[in-house]
Amino acid sequence: MPVWLELLSALLMFATGLYLSAFFSGSETGFYRLSIPRLNIDAAAGERSATRLMWFAQNPAYFVATCLIGNNVANYVTTAAISWWILLFFGYTNEGLEIGATLLLAPIIFQFAELLPKSVYYHAPFNRLKRNITLFVCFFRGFFLLSWPLVTFTRLFEKLSRQSTQPSEIVLGRNRLTQLMQHGHEEGVLTDIQSRLANGLLQLAPQPAISTMIPSHRVLGVSEDATPGMIIEFARKYAVSTVSIHKSNNQTHWTGYVLVADLLCSKHEELRIHEMPKLSRKASKLEALHLLQLQNAQQGAFVDGEEVLGIIFKQGLVEQIFRPGAPKRPVSK
Repeated sequence: MPVWLELLSALLMFATGLYLSAFFSGSETGFYRLSIPRLNIDAAAGERSATRLMWFAQNPAYFVATCLIGNNVANYVTTAAISWWILLFFGYTNEGLEIGATLLLAPIIFQFAELLPKSVYYHAPFNRLKRNITLFVCFFRGFFLLSWPLVTFTRLFEKLSRQSTQPSEIVLGRNRLTQLMQHGHEEGVLTDIQSRLANGLLQLAPQPAISTMIPSHRVLGVSEDATPGMIIEFARKYAVSTVSIHKSNNQTHWTGYVLVADLLCSKHEELRIHEMPKLSRKASKLEALHLLQLQNAQQGAFVDGEEVLGIIFKQGLVEQIFRPGAPKRPVSK
């Protein structure tokens, strides 16, 4: 084979590797940016490309596995082309020459095979994926013998390990729901308070509620033997609307709370102690808030057997959900 033809073939191989890397990298980014409601509408209208995309949206593991295998194939083709060039120019090849040539071409590979396609698919995911879905399906079918065992093994491993990690379908669904809320707010469909509530629920709800617990030894409160007047004075001193109550013989065993408004309305004549709902240390913030809401309670106690680990305030959970990015309020001392 003439040298010029080998050089041209190596150049075509390098360009093919760049294209494949750009195609799979961009497709993966665009997949995470898909608008499922819009995809549902087009698929229901009978659009073939949208129907194919919808299948991958319902089976995201196969899409991700195909992109993973495709990127590895693209990297192999690109590396083989670089090695071929080195062999043509120097007559031999070694690790030093291959590493040097790869470093020299790295800016080109990064710019045209990673950064640029990801940016294009990020800003126009729906149009780009619909346009290239036929080619992607071809690769999916070609790589199926490799992707199917990979997906099956991953699912089997997750099932056997019994890990608490969430499946990709839930993670992708949460990301897309967040995008939907954001787009709704930008278009004026959702108010600011609704957007903040949705984002707060999605971000904070899975987190353990015990992370915002006030430990028992740091809780501000009074004994169950305290008089209404003492409780009113305590509430004024610390500017609180609820006062936690602990056992008279154990200052870290919190059992209930008193609403200051109840004392003021009853003119200090009646002391009504509300029982704290007991929360599991494994409860999420959404579960804790739901339980407090069901029992119309302002405070809840985390328990481990007979031991009270600490308490949590309903108002604090509500504030965190509406302001997920806000720092936690320090505990008064």
